[in-house]
Amino acid sequence: MMTRYTRYLEALEGIRGATKWFTDDFRRLMAINYAMHDTPFDSGRFEHAQAVLKQKTGMFSKFRGSNNFVWLSFLDAKYEDIEPTIDEALRLDTLLDRKHFRFSMLRPFIASQLINVDEPERRLDEASTLYQTFKRNHPWLTSEEDLLSALVLVQAFDDHVALNERIETYYEALKAELPRSNELQLVSHLLAFSDLPSDEVINRLLEWRTRLQGQTIAVKNEHLPALALLAIVAAPNDNDERDLIEITNAEKEKHRWFHTHALTVALQLVAANNIKEDASDLLLHGTFAHLLAMQQAATAATTVAIISSSASSD
Repeated sequence: MMTRYTRYLEALEGIRGATKWFTDDFRRLMAINYAMHDTPFDSGRFEHAQAVLKQKTGMFSKFRGSNNFVWLSFLDAKYEDIEPTIDEALRLDTLLDRKHFRFSMLRPFIASQLINVDEPERRLDEASTLYQTFKRNHPWLTSEEDLLSALVLVQAFDDHVALNERIETYYEALKAELPRSNELQLVSHLLAFSDLPSDEVINRLLEWRTRLQGQTIAVKNEHLPALALLAIVAAPNDNDERDLIEITNAEKEKHRWFHTHALTVALQLVAANNIKEDASDLLLHGTFAHLLAMQQAATAATTVAIISSSASSD
């Protein structure tokens, strides 16, 4: 397991040398993509992918900007031939000029989720319908990242009515144990992928949480999606617990003051070590969800800073 963590550190070091004006939050997400796929980061290849994307998109394209370097790293890590993959994602993006998807900042991720999907327009219609169901059930919790949830879910399950009932069963059980939040709703989406009975997979998640808290590791709302991924692919066990503790502590040692990310990195890498090939998209979905949470937090912090600055200058 620590070999995968070493790959993560090697990728992170290469990414730091190849990127400017980035925060380490984005760099870490990029490094996780490479570590998950056991793909080394190649700065020359990544710079070529950047150049290709810049050539094929306009200045104000949602595919531009440092946030979407995380998206580009996903393609770079997953696909051997990056240029035709970028072309396909851009082609599929043209299908997203429709209700719910048109103004989404997630368009690059959504377009990528449609690669190699039969009848993509039908899947988008189904995702819109499921997203509206989420909105009706939880109007204050449903937000933009749930569009991606809906698209992933409709591709995995045929009976969307039964699917939504399962999701609600998970959510009702979870909210009795954990605070209501958008992350908790996302957890209920992710747990739908488990083959276990609902009470068993929820107990797994709660036991993992208890084990980590017993090691004085704080489990916050933002950690819950990654914790759900681990609960799906691995029952609580001493070996994985040891790896989680080692990686979390190693990350805390490197970042003494700001290390909320440490547990998320550990959870995603340990989950990746357990996950089966046919479930890789599920793991990647969890990664995207974490990215979105960080983007929202960063945007909120920037907005508060601007407002505070304006108020003080007045």
